[in-house]
Amino acid sequence: MAAKAADGALGLPYIWGGGGAGGPSGGGFDCSGLTQYAIAQATDGEVVLPRTTYEQIYAGERIDPRDVRAGDLVFPAGSFSARGPEHVQLAAGNGMVIEAPYSGATVTYSSMSPDAVVIRVV
Repeated sequence: MAAKAADGALGLPYIWGGGGAGGPSGGGFDCSGLTQYAIAQATDGEVVLPRTTYEQIYAGERIDPRDVRAGDLVFPAGSFSARGPEHVQLAAGNGMVIEAPYSGATVTYSSMSPDAVVIRVV
């Protein structure tokens, strides 16, 4: 269900600080706004993730990437800094993620990094 909600945002622009549990803001989403929205939609608002990527990594249980399922949070291995993860994606199934990748891009599908950190929230 979360992946289906995120799929509805395909093509919307990346907006730094954009979006949240209620949907897009400023016309789009940033990465953590998209995941916050998708999880809230999938749970009818019963689960609202924290707003930032740095907080979302602690919002559930870490699982083996080989056990990923649609709706899990995916933190690509190359996205970590001293502060923590700088990017979050949403598992969409079949080795794919949906994400708001960076400024100038739109919400899109990408291949999942096999060495990502995966967090199951619901």
